[in-house]
Amino acid sequence: MVNNYKNKNFVIGVIVLVALMSLFFYNTLKKSYPNAVQGVVLSYSHGKENNNKSYKYNYVDVKITSGSHKDKKISVQNFSSGHIKSEDVNTGNFAEPGDEVLLNLKEDSKGNIESAYIFEIVRYKHIYKLVSLFVIILLLIGGLKGLKSIVALIFTGVIVIKVMIPLILIGVDPIKLSIAICILVTIVNLILISGKNKKTFAAIIGTLGGLFISGAIAIFSNSVIKVKGLTDEEIKFLTYVSRNPNFNFGGLLFAGIIMGALGAVMDVSISIASSMKEIKEANPEIGTRELIKSGMTIGQDIIGSMSNTLILAYVGGAMYLMIMISSNGMDFCRTINQDIIASEILRALAGSIGLIFSVPLTAIVYALFEKFNIDIESFVK
Repeated sequence: MVNNYKNKNFVIGVIVLVALMSLFFYNTLKKSYPNAVQGVVLSYSHGKENNNKSYKYNYVDVKITSGSHKDKKISVQNFSSGHIKSEDVNTGNFAEPGDEVLLNLKEDSKGNIESAYIFEIVRYKHIYKLVSLFVIILLLIGGLKGLKSIVALIFTGVIVIKVMIPLILIGVDPIKLSIAICILVTIVNLILISGKNKKTFAAIIGTLGGLFISGAIAIFSNSVIKVKGLTDEEIKFLTYVSRNPNFNFGGLLFAGIIMGALGAVMDVSISIASSMKEIKEANPEIGTRELIKSGMTIGQDIIGSMSNTLILAYVGGAMYLMIMISSNGMDFCRTINQDIIASEILRALAGSIGLIFSVPLTAIVYALFEKFNIDIESFVK
């Protein structure tokens, strides 16, 4: 009863923390675009190409649906890149009739609209629907565990977006920061989802051990490979927005590697610890060596699929880039020698190696917890 009460308090505490941190998300659009309003495209008006035909633009009639000019109809320029036939002005448009759009308005001293342009299609409403579908499915299938997973996911997202990224931009060392964030996220996520017990703390130790190995391999390998993982344009942009000419791009690559591997390593570690717990409960007399061997056997079955999952995730993220490079007819050696490709390979391999090491670490730690009968619940009071 006491443990259940403490677990409930922990869950409530995390929910409150997430709710408080989520307040930072309010008015994000308004702060980023102080004059932004929403509208809906009613119809095409007219259009023409520019002189060199590198892009064409047309005008669309838009009804404003928010702000002080609500219900007012205006004609707005609507750009579209590409070579478009002059007689086919409605092909490939940025916004089409029926689309909801975000408008940036410029007003004169009397508050009348001086000019306006479409800067984005409204997508967030559809994203909210997709997120809602994800939450509903997770709750229906996962039940209470699903609810805890949602809270953990929100916590992780808020920590990364509202803590980690802003701190990196103001000059905090990405390596030290990412290590601290990974420790925090791992502890909170696994305790929230699985509670305070032997399997959870074995999984935490296995996860962090695997991540530190990934990080060590990344640092050592990058000292030889010497990649930044960014294009020249991205480097210039980050240098500009951070106002830091000495921005640590290598540290950013390190942070990306361990953060990218975190989810997969946590999954492997908690799966092994949970399976070993079931084995111990089914056979209380099993020896430490046999328990470790069982954990390793389970891990061997998991490693292959999870390594593929991790590598394919990186491949999927770099698919567009790979197609662009391959289309230039480069040979294999020259292709993998490209900075951006080499960095993706480093990410995938370092993350996968850390994932593999998390298997024996978790198995050994859990077996030792059982051997010495360590009372985790009392230890973490």
